[in-house]
Parts: sequence; structure tokens; C-alpha cells
Amino acid sequence: MPPLVSVIVPCHNSRKTLALCVEAALTQTYAEIEVIVVDDASTDDSAAIAEGLGATVVRMPVNGGAGLARNRGMAAARGDILFFADSDVALAPDAVEQAVRMFAEHPEYAAVWGVYGDRPLVDDGIVERVQVLTGHYRQSRLDVVHTGHFAVGALRREVVDRLGGFDERLVGQWTNEDHEFGLRIAENFPVGRAVHVVGFHDDDDRVTSVVRKRFGRAVSLIPLVLKQRGLKPEREALHRPAELAAIGLTGLGVLLALVWPVLGLLATVGLVAFLWTIRGMLGFVRTAAGLRVATAAAALTFVYGFAVGLGGLTGALRYAVDPSFRRRYQTVSM
Repeated sequence: MPPLVSVIVPCHNSRKTLALCVEAALTQTYAEIEVIVVDDASTDDSAAIAEGLGATVVRMPVNGGAGLARNRGMAAARGDILFFADSDVALAPDAVEQAVRMFAEHPEYAAVWGVYGDRPLVDDGIVERVQVLTGHYRQSRLDVVHTGHFAVGALRREVVDRLGGFDERLVGQWTNEDHEFGLRIAENFPVGRAVHVVGFHDDDDRVTSVVRKRFGRAVSLIPLVLKQRGLKPEREALHRPAELAAIGLTGLGVLLALVWPVLGLLATVGLVAFLWTIRGMLGFVRTAAGLRVATAAAALTFVYGFAVGLGGLTGALRYAVDPSFRRRYQTVSM
């Protein structure tokens, strides 16, 4: 018999996209499936939307965050394979089938992490198109993957039986509970990237929102990156170390030029190096969406990378002076 797959969707005030998400999960080409929506104390009609479409709904009395909601979904699930989809993601029709096939072809894999598709779920403009296209490009070209992608990805039930689930201490904004659990899985089991397991994402459409998110996550990721040095999670980040170094050199050149103009050449060198490091991505975006979007992608990637670099430096400083910050990811409490 084919394995039962439990699709687990955490949601909080998700009425904009939840119907698209649940409908896509319920109409998969794979038949043996159940859809569980965990309503994380929404104040809108998210739970009613999910129930009306035929999903099983688990209601949380108090808002606890995505990690806690996913844990409750796993506890309610009956499947041997646990498939995770965020409430702002609509799975491609064969996403679950492709995940099951990859598990069959790779019995050693404990988890398979999918990718975002190359178009927005709801197109809200050029900022979102840049987000979606650059994210799709970078995710689908990773040779090695350790960081879990719980917006669209699956794992075997035995992983939870052995490791538990998401660390429920990690509650709040930018606590990276998904990164922590994904790296914990990769530390104990082989995992793989599944480029044919696709979900279409309603991504951020405002620059300020992206900058704030990238900065906050970069700060809080420092102790996790340093804890998991063997897995080198920074190689899977949206902004690679070489790219961040080029952005830093550009910024340094601009500052030094204020004192000695000739040193402004460093800024030129840094900018050229930055464009060189992202040349493949820009070529992909230009082919997919044209020169205007590719130009916007270059500018926005620089701005976002600058925020990540600044966040990383802030996190490193906090790591040096704050013992509780250093210990954030040291133990798991379920």
C-alpha cells in the first residue's frame, strides 16, 4: 500500500491565501493524503475557511508560533510521511507525489526539501517578483542541503519519533526554530533537495519588510551557525559569504572615499565583484522576467545583502557579550 501522507499547514490570520493553499493540498495527484490545518489562534475566519474546504482543523487556544503549531499538527497526523506547507504556499499538483517518489528512490533520505516556484502565488508587484525569482534560483541550484525548508518539504515519521519536533522554547519573531530543527535533522540523517517538489509562494512585496526580516534573522542565526560549523549552513543562505564580502568592500570604499577620494576605487572594485558573484542569478531573472526586473534584482539584492551583513555583525557582537544569546540553541526542550 502507498504510504499515507499528512500535509500539515500552520496558519495565523491567513485568509488571503489559505483557500488557495488548502485547495492545492486537497487536489494533489497523490491519493493517500490527509490535510491538517493548525489554526494558531487566528482572529479572522481562517479556521472556518479550512473546515469549509474539508481539511481537518486543529485549533490552538493561544498564539504560540509556527514551531508549536507544526508540533501539534504532527501529533494529530496519522501519516508515515509528514509534508509541511505554509499557509501562503500553494503546492504544485504533483508536489506530494514527487516527494513520495523521491523517498522511494532514496530510502536513505529522512527528509526531502522542496523549492519555491518561479512565479508568485499572488503577484503584488516587482518587489515580490524579485523575491520569488531570486529565491527559486538559489534554492534550486544548491548541490548540498542541510537547512530544512518547512514551507514546502517532507520528512519521515521516524525522524520525529527519534528527535522530537520543533524546539518549543524558540518562540517569537526570528527565532529560527525551523532552521534549528532542519539542522538537527541533517546532523542525524541524510537529507536531500527535491527540485520537483514545488510550492508557489505569496512572498513579501515591500522592501522595508524584507530588510527588517533579513536583518532580524541574520542577528539571531549567529549562535546557530557557530554551533553547527560542521554543516556550514551559511553556504545555503540567500546571500553567500563571497557576495556579502563584496557588499562590505563596496561600503568600506564609500566610507574611505570621504577621507581620501582615491580610495573610492575600492567601492568600484567591490561593486564589480558583487555583480560578478550574482551574474548567474541575474541572467536567470532577465531571461524569466526581462531587463527591468533583473536591474531591480541587482539593486534589491545589494540592499538586502547589506542588511544581512549588518545583522551578522550585530549578532556577532551580541554573541561576544551576551551568554544567554550564545546558549540559545544549545539544548532542545520539547
